[in-house]
Amino acid sequence: MVRVKKRASKRMTLKQRAKIHKKVQEHGRKQRREARRNPQRKSKKEDPGIPNLFPYKEELLNEMEERRRLAAEQRMLAKEKRHEEEEEEDDDEVAPEPAPATPLARPPAPTLLQPFKDVVAPGSEIKAVVYVLDARDPSSFRRTWLEKQLRSKKSPSLALALAKADLVPSEVLTGWVYDLRRAGFSVFPTSVRPEAEPAGVDALAAHLPSVSKGAIAVLGLENVGKSALAAALQDALEDVQVYDSPSLVRSAAPISMGDEEEDEELSRSETQTKLLWMLMRNQGQVQRFKDPVALVRTLLPRVAHPVDLMMAYGTPAFGSFVPERATLADDMPDDEALRELERQTEAKAMADTEQFLVGVARSVGRLKRMGMPDTVGAARLLLRDWAHGGLGYYAMPQSKAKAVQANGSSQDKKLWADIERMIQAMDAVQPRKEWRQAWASKELRLKALEKAPYDEDVLVFAPTPDDLEEEDEDDEEDDDLDDEEDDEEDLDEEDDDLDDEEEDEDDEEDDEEDLDEEDDLDEEPIPVPRPSKKRSKAPMMERAPKIAKPTKEAPRPSKASRPAPVPPKRRAPAPGEAYDINAYF
Repeated sequence: MVRVKKRASKRMTLKQRAKIHKKVQEHGRKQRREARRNPQRKSKKEDPGIPNLFPYKEELLNEMEERRRLAAEQRMLAKEKRHEEEEEEDDDEVAPEPAPATPLARPPAPTLLQPFKDVVAPGSEIKAVVYVLDARDPSSFRRTWLEKQLRSKKSPSLALALAKADLVPSEVLTGWVYDLRRAGFSVFPTSVRPEAEPAGVDALAAHLPSVSKGAIAVLGLENVGKSALAAALQDALEDVQVYDSPSLVRSAAPISMGDEEEDEELSRSETQTKLLWMLMRNQGQVQRFKDPVALVRTLLPRVAHPVDLMMAYGTPAFGSFVPERATLADDMPDDEALRELERQTEAKAMADTEQFLVGVARSVGRLKRMGMPDTVGAARLLLRDWAHGGLGYYAMPQSKAKAVQANGSSQDKKLWADIERMIQAMDAVQPRKEWRQAWASKELRLKALEKAPYDEDVLVFAPTPDDLEEEDEDDEEDDDLDDEEDDEEDLDEEDDDLDDEEEDEDDEEDDEEDLDEEDDLDEEPIPVPRPSKKRSKAPMMERAPKIAKPTKEAPRPSKASRPAPVPPKRRAPAPGEAYDINAYF
């Protein structure tokens, strides 16, 4: 009878079971570590959603829902369009191609290649100059030096164009045109958009041939809209040559006064002017400036009504009290009193800026750890709105409609009425009520500057890319010349090295001859010279004992008969003197 083998037991010792359990845990740990390091790993954490404390949660949810609805509509339209194309392919019917839409971009005007001093000089080929100002802040773009240059009879006639007039309410635009025309200038508001027909350009084009017969140059500072206006004028004026020009920049540099206090004050004023100039240009990513709080501190003193900022960002009232001049000491000199007033004004600006940015940070949720407000982030938020159309800002003119109607003469009233009719004819300009609705009540009214930054400085044209390329070529030629000179110097150094090598070879030959002579002298007996009793100042490792040179009368002794050199005696260091450690080795 066959004996059935007994089934082996699966029982194991606790040591084996713990070992297997440990290996399983180690394998799982390795798998999780590799999964974390995998760049294509997907997190299993769910989206927590929008917090209930977020102030604009409903608006954000509505916006997300609107995006979903628009995406669904686009998918439906794409699906219907795809079905229509399939039906057209089945019917073998080819649909006619739509006619290409006319481009709204206008051909640019040719660039003026003359130096700026030749353009404004008497007897110039340019007979009329259109100087472009930003309608939002004309006081910052005016240049007294340019106006004085064009006041002479033989100089080109000057006309001012208020560009970007569609960004300003009609009441404000009327006040600025009225003030500038009363000052004796020919002013025309314009609005040139790439997606719409230009407004106000026809009135300017009708005025220019009446005052001059010749070429016209459009001048302006950076980012003011002169190139678009030059292209629109070129379309409106067919028989007159219109030139665009590079941006105007200042040619004067700050001069040192020689006094430290005056130089420090000049540097502080120059820094403040640069910040104001950066805000006025309003170009590029202004919010990425390394010190955004300084830009906001420069902007806040220009705000005419702080309630505009309170309503735009939902902040509480801010502002600090500054004593007037009467509170200063009576015996204080005028210079010190002015400096004290400037110091108090600067302290007020810093306190106002800090208080306002703290309110903005708390309103929009810009908080750091422990609930500390992020003032730098709030400053960047304000500058982003300033630079990218989040705030509708404009400078307030001096004249207003009520004041002109109440206290103005009949001529002033007639001028105001004519300007109002001209601006009403421009469809792009809206009244203040409609303008506020378009900007969602984000209005910021500024004070007009009494003096523009760099107002008295001489102006020149900015270098064009072609000029910069020529300068680079000149620099490369200079570098090539410098390289050639360096190569010549290297060749001279190589020649010197060769000469040095030849001299070293000659020296080696001389040394070999001297050694041969010494070997010959070693064979002859010579008297032993007496050692010198003079103490050597150098240590033994650095200075070898001197051996008298052999002469013909006294031959040199042999190596065996030479006496051993006597080491110099060590001198004890004086008090405060450092030990010479080389003397002990």
